[in-house]
Amino acid sequence: MQKELIEKGYTFSTDSDTEVLVNGYQEWDEKVLDRISGMFSFFIYDKENNGFFAARDPIGVKPLYWAKDEKENYYFASEIKSLASLKQIEKVKLFPAGHFMRGSKLERYFNLPTEVDSKITEQEAIGKIRELFDHSIKIRVQTDLPVAVYLSGGIDSTTVLATARKYHNNITAVIIGREGSTDRELAVKYCQENNIKHIVGTPPTEKELSKTVAKIIKITESFEPNMVRQSTISYFIAKTAADNGFKVILCGEGSDEIFAGYPEFTTLNGAKEIENKITEFLSDLHRTQLQRVDRTSMHFTTEVREPFLDKDFLKYVLQIPTELKIKEVEGKVTTKYILRKAMEDRLPDYIYNRDKVVLSEGAGFKGNQKIGGLLYDFTNNKISDKDFKKIQEKYKEWNLETKEEAYYFKYYIKYGYLKAEFNQKRTTVNKTNTQENNGGLAEKILKVFNVRKFKREKSHTEESLIKSISECVKEKEPIKFVMYWGKGDRNAVATPDLKAIKSLLDFCETTKKEYEHGFELTLIFSDTHAAINGYDPGGVKAYFDSVKSEVAKYGVKAIHLSDLVKYDEVKLLSQSDSLEIETNLFRLLKESSQKHCRNFKSDYEIGAKVYYLQNQLEKQEVEKRFKDYIFLTYNGSELNEILPMKLPIFYMYPIKRGSSDKPWFS
Repeated sequence: MQKELIEKGYTFSTDSDTEVLVNGYQEWDEKVLDRISGMFSFFIYDKENNGFFAARDPIGVKPLYWAKDEKENYYFASEIKSLASLKQIEKVKLFPAGHFMRGSKLERYFNLPTEVDSKITEQEAIGKIRELFDHSIKIRVQTDLPVAVYLSGGIDSTTVLATARKYHNNITAVIIGREGSTDRELAVKYCQENNIKHIVGTPPTEKELSKTVAKIIKITESFEPNMVRQSTISYFIAKTAADNGFKVILCGEGSDEIFAGYPEFTTLNGAKEIENKITEFLSDLHRTQLQRVDRTSMHFTTEVREPFLDKDFLKYVLQIPTELKIKEVEGKVTTKYILRKAMEDRLPDYIYNRDKVVLSEGAGFKGNQKIGGLLYDFTNNKISDKDFKKIQEKYKEWNLETKEEAYYFKYYIKYGYLKAEFNQKRTTVNKTNTQENNGGLAEKILKVFNVRKFKREKSHTEESLIKSISECVKEKEPIKFVMYWGKGDRNAVATPDLKAIKSLLDFCETTKKEYEHGFELTLIFSDTHAAINGYDPGGVKAYFDSVKSEVAKYGVKAIHLSDLVKYDEVKLLSQSDSLEIETNLFRLLKESSQKHCRNFKSDYEIGAKVYYLQNQLEKQEVEKRFKDYIFLTYNGSELNEILPMKLPIFYMYPIKRGSSDKPWFS
């Protein structure tokens, strides 16, 4: 563009892109945007006309926000914090990708192609992908500076690295991951085999990751768990590159979105659904993966470039027929098929055929799942049930779903980001996990029983419910449920028990509406709890034997809690003196002790503590023994602390909607 402007008579005193941009705007007005390739957000003030022109790149790689005060003054910044700190501004607005603004008018200048070209053949696509991607890389490494590539050992980043070496003679791979992690091993192997310079950064410890949380929220200006979790890893990758003196870095972001590389795509029905999902992911990319990479890299004043999101490359790839992106090869559904074929001669088989792995998992850390994922334990220990409910109630419009999210949100408030109300809308953050295949069918299965007829309250573990179901679908196994079954004063099955069993079976049977392999149900008889309550051992055995006999008719399995953990009253009593329990939970346990416990009539508080201690032992064993199961409970979420929280949980009614009485106490 500079050369063209010089031919038109413009003179330049610097080699700065900014000077080219200003002169280009003067010559072509908003049409200058058609001539720009790459990432940008900018603001131009027109002094002569007292006007302005602002624009953001087609996909939104670079951030831009704006605001307007009561006096009709306009404000622009690349960070929320810059605008949120101004008292005269009440609301910070997101400047949309692919738009420009002149005066008060916001207009779109770039649209994603929405129609595929069915005439594109496999061979044509292979050739064009190679040609356009090579050009995209070439223009992004036109620098005398050394260039780094974030390398995970996956097909995307390795494709970038292999191609970049063709057009720049000083390329270094930056790798991070725990020793023995898949990303680290494959990335290092590839570099060693091809004599590529590489740096393996020191992986952070769990404690170091936890310590960065507040900083990450301040940097990314987001409280969404997936963003925060993965940004902690990106932060250390960016730090490694910066510590080694790199200013220009390439990465593989955008490939999964345009080539349908996530496992979610394999579960969709037909080309149109896949194309719609691609558009959805791309439209949200500026608030997900790109925001993560840009914010963590710019924190260290490094510039990350995304060759897969080059405008010309993007336009072509979005027109490639879906059947060339997801294709069955030798009985296996292969994602990013056409990219793999295009890069087949550049990559070794162990890279070429590698499946998608989420960033944190590939680096040897926990994944994105809500329960048990990266930072789950840390954040859940930082916020009580009481505080969680309080912040949920106070900020209803922000729809906080988990303690983890609420913990991040407290920092979001602290940094003054509440003015950015657009973040109330959740992003379509990719939930990819190595175990989350078949997510579409899993969601359909969950939908049939996740209804008011059965659901006592909304489960906070819906993502892990889908994950658990997905695993069963993947292996073509029954959906596995497990549940505690208690003991009241009866010594044999009675009408309330039979009604509850029928309701429970109706619940499980609904899975067959969407899933041919049905369900598997296991009851755990809580004989240890009956022992705490002081019930006669003979009566306990008789009751559970009769329940077991009844449910066996329907193929339901049963075990006793005492098979997992024995009840040792003396030992538990010795531990109860110094025990402290969260106030609301202690109140509920004490009420239960007062109603049912015969052993500790003189001191219901002791009974409550013994309940708690025994449950802590049992839930650990249940989590180990039934790690692939969905845990059903007649309790509400207020008793979560004594439930096996590492399992996905579904809260259900004991017999009918609105009822809270356990059948064995009825």
